[in-house]
Amino acid sequence: MEFKFLLVIIGATLINYTLRVLPVVLHNGKQPGRFVKSFLEYIPYAALGALLFPDVLYSTGSMMISVIGIIFAAAMILMNQNMIAVVAGTIFLVYVLDIFTT
Repeated sequence: MEFKFLLVIIGATLINYTLRVLPVVLHNGKQPGRFVKSFLEYIPYAALGALLFPDVLYSTGSMMISVIGIIFAAAMILMNQNMIAVVAGTIFLVYVLDIFTT
């Protein structure tokens, strides 16, 4: 039983290490295409949105305040604001709205 567990750990380590080292070894100074570059630029926003969106809707006592926060964050993102400014500004807005509505 313990031997199989050890084999699983060693196998997972080798696969993980190989998948992380292989791109570094095979990368010969090639630049990614324009499509790949633009795709990779949007991954942080898409991942953050997919991870946080369900929780954002129920993070306050009022669904309306949550929706206002989402609209505000989307507007700031469309104006090309820094991600930290978007998050901090949205948190501040939702906090102030929550204080005034309760």
